[in-house]
Amino acid sequence: MSNNIKKLTIVWSALISCFLGIGCKKDLLNQNPLNQITDATYWQSSDDAVMFATRMYTYMPQDNFVYYEGMSDNGITNDPTTRRFGNSTQDPTISSKEWSYEPMRQAYSFFANVDKVPGMDATLKARLTAEVKFVLAYRYFIMVTLYGDIPFVNSLITDPNAADLPKTSKADITKSVIQWLDEAAANLPVSYTGADQGRATKGAALALKARVYLYSGQFVEAAAAAKAVMDMNIYKLYPDYYAFFQKDGDYSSEDIWSFGYTLSVRQNSLRDILGSQALMNGRNILDPTAELVTDYESKNGYYPYTKDPAYVATDPFNNRDPRLRASILCPGDIFPYPQFPNINQYDPFNNAGDRIGGDLGSRSGFSWAKNVDHYDYVRSGTNNWKAFRYGEVLLNYAEAQNETGGPSADVIAAVDQIRTRAKMPTVAQTFAINGQTVSQSTMRTFIRHERRIELAGEGLRYFDLIRWKIGEQVMQGPIYTVDASAGIAAISTANGHINKYPKTVIETRYFNNPKFYVWPIPQSAIDASKGILTQNPLWK
Repeated sequence: MSNNIKKLTIVWSALISCFLGIGCKKDLLNQNPLNQITDATYWQSSDDAVMFATRMYTYMPQDNFVYYEGMSDNGITNDPTTRRFGNSTQDPTISSKEWSYEPMRQAYSFFANVDKVPGMDATLKARLTAEVKFVLAYRYFIMVTLYGDIPFVNSLITDPNAADLPKTSKADITKSVIQWLDEAAANLPVSYTGADQGRATKGAALALKARVYLYSGQFVEAAAAAKAVMDMNIYKLYPDYYAFFQKDGDYSSEDIWSFGYTLSVRQNSLRDILGSQALMNGRNILDPTAELVTDYESKNGYYPYTKDPAYVATDPFNNRDPRLRASILCPGDIFPYPQFPNINQYDPFNNAGDRIGGDLGSRSGFSWAKNVDHYDYVRSGTNNWKAFRYGEVLLNYAEAQNETGGPSADVIAAVDQIRTRAKMPTVAQTFAINGQTVSQSTMRTFIRHERRIELAGEGLRYFDLIRWKIGEQVMQGPIYTVDASAGIAAISTANGHINKYPKTVIETRYFNNPKFYVWPIPQSAIDASKGILTQNPLWK
């Protein structure tokens, strides 16, 4: 392998894709025809195969995955498409975000051509093939999770007429996804070093397998896959929850697979999307909801937090689960951002940039701290997007195992790892302080709540609410701003400033139909077919 290829890391993948004219995009709207094929002169060396496999990672979750928070009860956004999914006014004209067969075409192009490479090392070929299968499995998983039954492309199609395929059931496609992940796990290394960090590992394939099974309601299999990751004994929670989502946590013991960014090649957009305007030069495109903030326990484990004897109405964000302030900027918070030493209080009532209702202001009165690069001051950031992490694996295991056999000691131990890292009381202590008894039902509720808090800001809440079928309960009715009717004591009222803000409706949401649990097939795809591809039944 040449020195140039050794220097090729995942962060280069998007740039390389642009140079080769394949996969260059800001989002996952790429819908290139299935009959486009790779230049036959390309497969001349092992370096070509490495570069092609590396390019596949552009189809994995990146920074824009965070927009799924805006489709859930965790977030509110001014991004037009995301907002319509969030308030359930979407339709087939805007549902193409994840409808793309370009990754499948690329994967099968790799499978069809890799054997042509002269003198290629068999171990390297097996590993690269496993990496491509990992990406292929993810792309089909995300499509069937959102669209349900879809056409199943399982070969390199060069004839446009042959690309007009009928739907295959979600269950059957999921079987292929699991098969690819099993094959990938068998040939992927446990870890990488140096420039190869960021490539798929055995743990990444097993973590995705656990998620696939969990989302499919196959709890025995999900628990087993998650336990396989745990039993590798190479992953553990990063000691500092906030720092894990900074560069500190990149390729750490908790980071199973992440999409990489660097200052010199490609920065992420997370500061732009999530960041406070006044403190971080962000744009407040996506804000946390006030209801999410309310859902955090007190630091002593009381739920709701107002039950805690230490609760003070004028200081409602103090004495709370530490993950609140590690994830969300609340009115009055002091957040000493290095580049803005003179503006360090988050104040959506008075600061021009963040003022509720302002051009770049917060809609809810809250802003994100989690995932926003605290160190490198560029328009965006250079911290990785952590797509699969050990904290999620523990929660996946706990949920699946509880559904299988109830709240066993193993279930409680997995959740307690999460709680201990967060500096929160254990499961037993929390249940006791709230006067609850541990059962399968109460543990289910507790685990679902813990998932919301632990994974907030990571885009996974949307997928949880659609698989739990709770949209009618949590995605209907008005979305409000912060309720600061009692005033926020930490905000000074000097110089004409205010520290009160009335609870105000931002928008109303309408998740009132089962069809919202599945996305409509894009109208553009239906129009391009010859009548074989039909709309999802609930959307007809």
